[in-house]
Amino acid sequence: MKDSHTLGPPRGPAIGARLLLAAALAFLTAPFAAAPAQAANDITGQIRAGQDVVLNGDAVVNLGDGEEITYGGHFSGVGTLTISGSGKLILTANSDFSIPEDRQTQTVEARGEPWWWNTIENPDPPAVTIEAGATLQYGDGTSTTGTLGHYPYDLPNFEWNALNHQVDGTLIVAVHGGRYHPGNLSGSGFIVQPRGTWDGLALAGNHTFSGVLYNGTAVHYSQREFLSTMPEVDTIVNQGSFIIDTQDGNDTVLDADFYSREWGNDINFHSQIFGSKVVMSGVYSWADSGPDTDPSLSDPDLNYEVVAHNHNKRGINIEGALVQWGDGTDNEFFLPGNRDTVYINMHARRMRSHLILNYNGPVRLDAPISGGIFHDTMSAVGVGDVTIAGTAGNDVTFADQQNYDGATTIESDAILRLGAGEDGGDGWLLTGGEQTAIVDDGALVVDNVEHEASLEDISGAGSLEQAGSATVTLTGGIEYTGATTVSGGTLALTGGDLAASEHVELSGESAVLDLSQVEGQTVHDLSGVAGAALRLGADDLALASATDTAYAGSVEGEGGLVKTGPGAWTYAGTSTATGAWTVAEGTLVLGGAPDGGATEDGAESSAPAEGATEVGAELAGGLVVDQGLTVRAASVVGGDLSLGEASTLTVGSNGGLAVAGEATLGGTLAVAYEEGAALPEEITVVTAAAGATGTFANLAQDAELEIGGTTYRIAYEADKVVLRTDTPQEAAAEAAGAGPGAAGSPWWAYAVGVSIGLLLVALALLFWLRRRRRSGLVPDDATLELPTLKA
Repeated sequence: MKDSHTLGPPRGPAIGARLLLAAALAFLTAPFAAAPAQAANDITGQIRAGQDVVLNGDAVVNLGDGEEITYGGHFSGVGTLTISGSGKLILTANSDFSIPEDRQTQTVEARGEPWWWNTIENPDPPAVTIEAGATLQYGDGTSTTGTLGHYPYDLPNFEWNALNHQVDGTLIVAVHGGRYHPGNLSGSGFIVQPRGTWDGLALAGNHTFSGVLYNGTAVHYSQREFLSTMPEVDTIVNQGSFIIDTQDGNDTVLDADFYSREWGNDINFHSQIFGSKVVMSGVYSWADSGPDTDPSLSDPDLNYEVVAHNHNKRGINIEGALVQWGDGTDNEFFLPGNRDTVYINMHARRMRSHLILNYNGPVRLDAPISGGIFHDTMSAVGVGDVTIAGTAGNDVTFADQQNYDGATTIESDAILRLGAGEDGGDGWLLTGGEQTAIVDDGALVVDNVEHEASLEDISGAGSLEQAGSATVTLTGGIEYTGATTVSGGTLALTGGDLAASEHVELSGESAVLDLSQVEGQTVHDLSGVAGAALRLGADDLALASATDTAYAGSVEGEGGLVKTGPGAWTYAGTSTATGAWTVAEGTLVLGGAPDGGATEDGAESSAPAEGATEVGAELAGGLVVDQGLTVRAASVVGGDLSLGEASTLTVGSNGGLAVAGEATLGGTLAVAYEEGAALPEEITVVTAAAGATGTFANLAQDAELEIGGTTYRIAYEADKVVLRTDTPQEAAAEAAGAGPGAAGSPWWAYAVGVSIGLLLVALALLFWLRRRRRSGLVPDDATLELPTLKA
């Protein structure tokens, strides 16, 4: 830092030198600092005269109100072109010019060898500007010429136009022949590619354009040769074919809503081999209202109704591509419509097609996914797979036949519903193909009213629910490990088994699980309500109970049940199945709540709710018990009863087993007693119409058994086993003096009793003192103070 001191004025020759330098600098800088901005050169007259124009800087064409000029001349040179005013300029000849070199900032390069694709960085400012109110049209609609383009880049597979366009008015590209690339697009106007002008537009670039795009014939978006982004575009009018692809390592994302006006439009997702996908998060709807710059639909229901000339028909062709509808942030379904108004075709090109549905709420597909040609969609089977993405809340309903030959995957947290549970809303999947399968890691719900769907080859950790009135049949390959629920209708098996399913619940009063056509079945943790039905075939059903569950429905058929697993299974229904039931492991509980023991939170319990009336169980066949049997309410066994040596029979005080056949006793007897409950004079353990033989362990004839403080004696009679007592007990609430408010002695009786007790104590003390005085141990003048009872 310099010392802080004052410098004197310059002396001698230094003064002249400094003045000369200052003057020179002023001379050099003044022209650049003071020069005004150069106005655009108005070339309107040359255009009206049809003259060729050599640009030398910025140029402008000012069109009069309603004026239309068809220009067959050529532009060349260096500069920019602005179309202003409120008329239309139609170019019929191709032209080539460039913007000034000092404005050129963009880099266009090819990436991804050997699968080259092209992209742009730092786009140049616009070379062509169409101001609001003005229209520029390339081509007269019949020829192949009329465009502005400059192609300086050496790219292996694409001609990239360096003339970027800012469109705040209207740009119409009406040329035939090769695809036209308008460079990088900006502005907020209207871009039109008219009908019948192939091969359309190629929208390579990272566009900031925020206006409306009208596709009359063809738009090529984000092809294998180039990347396209257009995040600010909200509306695309699609009257032709909108063709979308991807590049190696890039997902193509389009957030815009698509609108069609007339019959003959589609969106085509072309094949890819890179694993990248196309994501469509808007809605593809018909529009019957509003101008093309702001289309709308007067009534959303019109997307589903047949209208004149099928003008609301919209098509999807997936040509071996990986496509996703929805981005997981909303539940506005991409394709509202039914088989009368939309079609979806999946084909294989270099790869199979794959459609992913990714929403965060309920959505509904009312049309088939098939594989025909355009509108004849059901003429061939679709080639591809469908995935329901694992986004929380993603709840997809297929409300029509699905006709694709691949896998249907339901990811974790997602739901796929086959059928909407209403007339005309049935849905089902194609089965029997080499690649048809269901990978269920979420939830699969079938809710058909009329169509009886068949399902096969189901794997995954997810669940299956049959909810509809139409029967669902599982034909084989049943390997999913989640819960199986029948909330309505019938779930039938004709092949495979439910052994892998962790839990089976018949939750609807009309629910039926039909196992009558299969053999060797195992069901885990069966539960259900009264009115439900379990149908067996000739084979026994292995009922594996890992936890405590309850079932109050019926059991039908010829077979029996074999109870396995450590859990308790409560049965409070009527079984007409003629086969014997066997308790090999765990405990069978007969009798319980008529609702199957369901608790408020949906879990099952082997104990009834407080205050609930318990009902008994009725078995048409015999019962063999090797482990635990608990009789909670009086129940019936229609065949023989056999209690093994390792068994434990637990009965309550309100009734035991009525056996239509012979009862063979063994094992341990226990009586369930709740503190304060009544104890009757006689407790029936078993009655057996064909006689009872054997005894319980350590309980010989007339052996005593204490229950709740009351002694009972066991009696083995010819056709029954009973427990009797000479001192029965009423329930605690009924016993005299029991509980709050029970009748008893008045308060004064307690007071008198206490007083008498104290008086006796005092008399005893007096007697004791008199004896001590006589013996001289206590002075004659000693006194005794008695305790005072205060009222």
